[in-house]
Amino acid sequence: MRYDETNELTEVQQMSAMKRWSLIGVAVFCLLIFTVTGPMTEVLTNAFSGDPLVEATVEMPSGAVDITSSDYRYAANLKEWSERMLGRSLYDDDSTESVLAYATLIKLADEMQIQIADSQLQDMLNGFVSQGADAYRNFWRSQGFASALGFETYVRQSLRVGAVVDLLSTSAVPTEQDVLDVWSESFQEMNVQYVVLHPSSFAAAAAALEVSDEDLAAFLAAELNPQETSELEVEQAVAFEVVLLDEAAMKSDAVNAWFSTDEPSPEALDGFYASNKYLLYVREKVGDDLDPIISRDELGDRVKNDYLMHQAVTELSFELPDTENVQEFAAEKGATYISYSEMIELSLLGDVERIGGVQLRRLFQAEENIWMPSPVQMEGHVFLMRPTAKRDRQLPELTEIRGDVVELWRSRQQQRLASEAADQLVADLPRGVDYVEGDAVSISAEEFTSATAKANLAIEQMGWISRTSRTTTDPFWPSDATVLRSLRTKVGSQLSDLVDGQIVGPQDFGDKGIAIAHLIERRDADSSSMWPAEYERAKMLATQNAYTSFQSDQISYEGLARTYNLQKVERIEVAN
Repeated sequence: MRYDETNELTEVQQMSAMKRWSLIGVAVFCLLIFTVTGPMTEVLTNAFSGDPLVEATVEMPSGAVDITSSDYRYAANLKEWSERMLGRSLYDDDSTESVLAYATLIKLADEMQIQIADSQLQDMLNGFVSQGADAYRNFWRSQGFASALGFETYVRQSLRVGAVVDLLSTSAVPTEQDVLDVWSESFQEMNVQYVVLHPSSFAAAAAALEVSDEDLAAFLAAELNPQETSELEVEQAVAFEVVLLDEAAMKSDAVNAWFSTDEPSPEALDGFYASNKYLLYVREKVGDDLDPIISRDELGDRVKNDYLMHQAVTELSFELPDTENVQEFAAEKGATYISYSEMIELSLLGDVERIGGVQLRRLFQAEENIWMPSPVQMEGHVFLMRPTAKRDRQLPELTEIRGDVVELWRSRQQQRLASEAADQLVADLPRGVDYVEGDAVSISAEEFTSATAKANLAIEQMGWISRTSRTTTDPFWPSDATVLRSLRTKVGSQLSDLVDGQIVGPQDFGDKGIAIAHLIERRDADSSSMWPAEYERAKMLATQNAYTSFQSDQISYEGLARTYNLQKVERIEVAN
């Protein structure tokens, strides 16, 4: 039921009284004679139900068609799935109008008899099937499909909608004037001047400030950046001990008394070489005709000697955990014992005589007083090691580093004072009689010059320059001109929203200073200076703009309503 324009109740799909009583009679007869079965229920349901609800009507080239409730549900599901799984988002919302517009595109695909070739489907599905049949099956099942065919049908339908949009958008071609307008907007020129307040200029004022220990402690706890913290921290360090065998020891009677130097098998040597060639057998100097890895033939007996040293130290590693006097144990076995009882900082481990290198960093991952099971292999010797004490990286007490922290605090005060001075400079600039708090400040070049002179600031001129980088006309700026480059980008990106004379900033560039820019005026770029690459880029942007405009104007609900007379059916449900 619904209300018509006169607010009177009107029946929709009204059934005649004779037909209604006839059907009721048939139903009663069936209930009296038959058991109520599934097929009989289906017959009764179809008999009493009307035609599918019509959600909208649309004029196709071949004639008017209805978008039924089932069409609507299918379009809503396909739209949501395409956006979620394939990233094909044509509409920004899930409103009724957006779903009806999507359903219209499906109807247009049917009208145009668009078909998706198997090769197109394969290209789309390559990313899904590349990990194998099992992974592909698990994927489409996880999407709620009972078969790969159902999943692939959905993909085809999504591709058909995309093909309709592509066909309709062929009219979205920018004119020559569109291209010139885009180029002109991209390279509009501006005349900018600016001042920079350098934190270093406030060093004397910051040095005169005093700070309490409480404030300094709070500053240390909350305001340091990671680099500053790292510079103040005490570096992590480790004390450790080592048991070492070298080539000379391997020939001693002490080692030969407990280690058998039987000839190793070729397979064992091949495996050892393959495992260690990138660590032990890399050339120090590599020529154009040399492999960076030293070959087995060049190494001769070195691989065997290294292998035997490794095996010997591995045998020692089995006994060390139960050894109380490591120094005596090493002497008995013909090995060398070295104790590094003084803490060695991480950055100095590479300088440890004989054994220094990155391999010592492993000590920080080991447990104190536990021998590390894996030997460290180096050229000419192999050793085992264990940390005896470790110190984590940490900040010392404030009393130990107070001078450094005060220096950092005063550096922050310089930045604060510079920032406050920049804010005050802008606050003191003249305002017009019609100025309202919160409006942009716009002044003449003379007024800006006068205000900055009172603050003892020197004005820098950016001069006439395009709002975006333009290689063909940009002046040469030094690589360290950070403030100048950044101001050009900031003012240029906002240029369309600025007025001539407007103040931009303050803009904080850290230790480079705090800048305040003044846009004096602007002018159109000279199109006679346009380069081919600039034209092609403008054409690309103009095409994108035309396509975006097409999507918002033509395939939106309103656009399709204009072109194809898409009309939503309005219903108002009422109670009897």
